[in-house]
Amino acid sequence: MSDVLFVQNTRIEGSGYLGELIKEDGFSTHSVHAKTENLPQKEFSLVVILGAPESANDDLPYLQKEQELIKKSVEKETPVLGICLGSQLIAKTFGGQVYSGPKKEIGFYNDLVAESNSSLFSGFENPFTVFHWHGDTFDLPDDATRLVHSEIYPNQAFQYKSAVGLQFHMEVNEEMINLWLDNTEEKLRQIPYIDPDKIRSDIDENISIVKTNMKNFYNNFKSTFHL
Repeated sequence: MSDVLFVQNTRIEGSGYLGELIKEDGFSTHSVHAKTENLPQKEFSLVVILGAPESANDDLPYLQKEQELIKKSVEKETPVLGICLGSQLIAKTFGGQVYSGPKKEIGFYNDLVAESNSSLFSGFENPFTVFHWHGDTFDLPDDATRLVHSEIYPNQAFQYKSAVGLQFHMEVNEEMINLWLDNTEEKLRQIPYIDPDKIRSDIDENISIVKTNMKNFYNNFKSTFHL
């Protein structure tokens, strides 16, 4: 079995560079738009839950179904990777609290620090660079292991059994970032500490670094979960 499921929660947040890496490895991929399509019942080698503007605390039936998928996958020891909203759904599924963070993080940041025992981030510089787009955060579920922290967000990545949550984005490519900015620019300009023009100008300098980090993480993830 070598199928990977991508669960999209909004059409503008796709698999990006992560999808490219997975396809290059010969995996078959299946994408489902959770708002409008039923989640497939078959088993997969890997389940990836992607991001969206919604909160894990929103009382939405399709998010509840994703939590059921996360729970069932972990019970079967199937690897699950949650990105942004996906990470929050993993935390909530296993008892963590999700809530608003101290401030929104949107743009390229070079402030993430991997824990010393984190094999999933082996080979990373400390601090390392990612793309952020979030305002919520979470407490870790009991028995979860923190993998990455930053100064104002103590839980940026964690592992709970076969599930890994990343609050940040390494899957992005240039097109995705520009698309997100195109769809939100007016709202972003109302946040005094976020400059969408600077985020666009930072793409050329930072996107290759973020992609390198995505590739390193993906290779570590494959080794950890024997994909």
